[in-house]
Amino acid sequence: MQRTLSLVSLSFMLFASANIQAKESDYQQPVVVDSVTQQAELNENKVTFLQDVVITQGSIIIHANKVVVLRHEKGNDEMIATGNPATFFQILDNGKPVQASAKQLHYKLKEKLVILTGQAELKQEDNKVTSDVIRYDIQKQQMAAESTAKGSRVKTVFLPEQLQEQT
Repeated sequence: MQRTLSLVSLSFMLFASANIQAKESDYQQPVVVDSVTQQAELNENKVTFLQDVVITQGSIIIHANKVVVLRHEKGNDEMIATGNPATFFQILDNGKPVQASAKQLHYKLKEKLVILTGQAELKQEDNKVTSDVIRYDIQKQQMAAESTAKGSRVKTVFLPEQLQEQT
């Protein structure tokens, strides 16, 4: 299983440029959450945002139907976004976008980690990976995908270089 994940991660990195870096300036920006309604449970350090939720942090944009923000000690905050699908978007320092979608997006801010579950898809340019679960390390630009349901598989689509040059 671990070897399979390593091979998938390696194959994904084949179509990603070695010089790709997440925008460092994104992490210096405030996280802004916009929604129709908000419910706070202060004693649990939990805030729930509902209906057409949009989260922005620099070039990072998350869209969801519902987002639960959990505040933890030492700044280990996390956001759990659900939707049909919930989406994640970021412009990298090289100007190229990364897009992701899933039924649930779990964004761990301090770790700069997004865990996509349920019809997960990660797309960079015309290449994409689909799976039950995708773990995407924003900072390191590393991805691991795995199938969890019986009979499901990880699928990666590469666009041949000659086709990319024609577009």
